[in-house]
Amino acid sequence: ADMLMDYMEALVEIYPGCEAVYFVNSGKLIKASEIRNHEVPREERFIYFAVNARFFYLNQRDNLVVDTLGMDALMLPDLQFHFHDADAEWIMSYAYNLASYIFRNNNPIKEGDTIDSIYKGELVEEIQWTCSYKNALVKPERMVIDIFMGENAVEMEEEEKRKERKRVKRREKKKEEE
Repeated sequence: ADMLMDYMEALVEIYPGCEAVYFVNSGKLIKASEIRNHEVPREERFIYFAVNARFFYLNQRDNLVVDTLGMDALMLPDLQFHFHDADAEWIMSYAYNLASYIFRNNNPIKEGDTIDSIYKGELVEEIQWTCSYKNALVKPERMVIDIFMGENAVEMEEEEKRKERKRVKRREKKKEEE
């Protein structure tokens, strides 16, 4: 990562006419002046410049996804949060912080591990979110660490709907048998 960022900084200095740098892996476009004048700590440059946190509405306005894109340049997994009733800006900030943690620690997150949740932008140790490896909901196709956000998770709602459909079918079957 340091070599990539050193190379990027050298290129914008060698080519003073360069106006922007496009990171193909993340789809992020950065003004060359921002690169030339940045004060980002060396260990955070890759996350700051080469990783993109994205925000999407899926199907309805209350079915949201925040994901990261660009970690694969270092053979690390991107992140995905599929949720409702949570502030997307807080989730995006958390995604960058979690990506930074994964980057600094060479992805210590395993299937089923839990992480602290957030509420109003603050970490909450008492409520843990579960991590699992899944296919990304939003292109490009890739494996991501999916963060199951407890009561804010869309999957929880869908699971409850499936259970309710099963209950209704059982009731209908029971009525037919009577």
